[in-house]
Amino acid sequence: MSSINPVVQVAQQMLLGGAVKQNHALEHATIVLLSRKYPEVRLSGISFAAGFFVFGDLPTAAIRPAADEALQLLRTTQPELAVHERCGTNLAVAGLLTGLSSMAVAKMRRPYSTANNVILASTASLILARPLGLTVQRYITTQTPNSSMRILDVKSLTVMGAPAHFVSTDNPDAAGLFA
Repeated sequence: MSSINPVVQVAQQMLLGGAVKQNHALEHATIVLLSRKYPEVRLSGISFAAGFFVFGDLPTAAIRPAADEALQLLRTTQPELAVHERCGTNLAVAGLLTGLSSMAVAKMRRPYSTANNVILASTASLILARPLGLTVQRYITTQTPNSSMRILDVKSLTVMGAPAHFVSTDNPDAAGLFA
């Protein structure tokens, strides 16, 4: 079990603390490695201060070796595995940019506040969202796992009828909110 107490876990999640960002990076890298081995399985994940979920119909025995390898690769030769093109961060950035640009154009005076300009602003936002989303991941929502982080356990679960695994981690250095 993770040494992070529940109050700190909630604070980590809300403030996007070090433990969450490091688990987010490990989740991405683990999913990349699993996707290479099981290309026919659709995978997704979500990270918390105490670990991360891998959603997908996979053998439990495959998860721990992939997570161990991912942790090693992130710390050494492939830190770029922390950034994933299908991450929810990209969707959040796209939604935020599209919403803000549409609102800004809609509030303009005529003749600029037309439906065509709202659509144009939304489209431009979607084009900008991909590279910006990857940058947000790289610098804000993921972090290379530190040397004290370790994988504790993998548990097989069913979440809302879907097969899942929870990878528990321990990260003493990330117990502080801004680690």
